[in-house]
Amino acid sequence: MTIRSFFAVDLEDKEITKKIVDIQSQLEFPDTRIVFVAPENLHFTLKFLGDIEERIVPELEKAAQNISFNDFELELSGMGCLPNYSYINALYIGVTKGLENLATIAKELESLSGKFNFKKETRSFRAHLTIGRVKRIRDKNPLISKIKENEETYFGKINITSFKLKKSDITPQGPIYTNLFEVKSTK
Repeated sequence: MTIRSFFAVDLEDKEITKKIVDIQSQLEFPDTRIVFVAPENLHFTLKFLGDIEERIVPELEKAAQNISFNDFELELSGMGCLPNYSYINALYIGVTKGLENLATIAKELESLSGKFNFKKETRSFRAHLTIGRVKRIRDKNPLISKIKENEETYFGKINITSFKLKKSDITPQGPIYTNLFEVKSTK
């Protein structure tokens, strides 16, 4: 049986989550449809695996547990869009501190690709917290203005002590994420 999965760091800070939900509520415009990430699903993707055989999860966990890292702090600041203002398909919150720590873990996870036959990532790792996906937009100017208005907004700091392998079940109400295992820092 295959499962859709990815490695991620969860956003578990209630104050930052509240700030993000407040921003999301300001991004609803006429003739625009944005599917917002639910507060409980906010995360930083480290490595998207796609569909994997469920039977390899124990072996994958064993390999991932060998990734060693210390606790570190992430600072979240600024809002942006991907890929650019000409064609907006995702909205995100940026990371201004701790980028190198996330990138190091992502690189270690990427190195598992060969052993487990995962698709290699062709783009360089770019840490961001997706808060919404733009499905339809007629006039992007109000959205661009709101993004620019929040380019310098400070969201806060979080302490990272682990990352997880998550299973993603896609439903009509949105994705449901289940934690399959967690890799804790060595402190």
